[in-house]
Amino acid sequence: MIRFLAVLIAVLLTASLGVSGATAQMRTDPTTPMGRTPDKMGQKVEGTIKAVQGNMVTLEDGTQISIPTSVRVPKEQLRPGVQISAEYEERSGQKIATSVQIKG
Repeated sequence: MIRFLAVLIAVLLTASLGVSGATAQMRTDPTTPMGRTPDKMGQKVEGTIKAVQGNMVTLEDGTQISIPTSVRVPKEQLRPGVQISAEYEERSGQKIATSVQIKG
């Protein structure tokens, strides 16, 4: 009986170490801030500007991007017909540009 209990304890300990070892090997992306999911940040969009209203740019496909003053881009170049490439983060359902490049 004691031998059976010793074997049972050994098996249970081995199984629990295997599970915790596998859990310890799971990796998360260290560049992703807490509470943020990777699919919500660092996205990229390219397109032709359809309209500009204040700091909001609308592309021909209907995508709207807010360009904060911290993003360095010549505002006079943001006009309809201009092609841009923008990286953005989504915050509260709004696309906020983190960088904007004028193409061509």
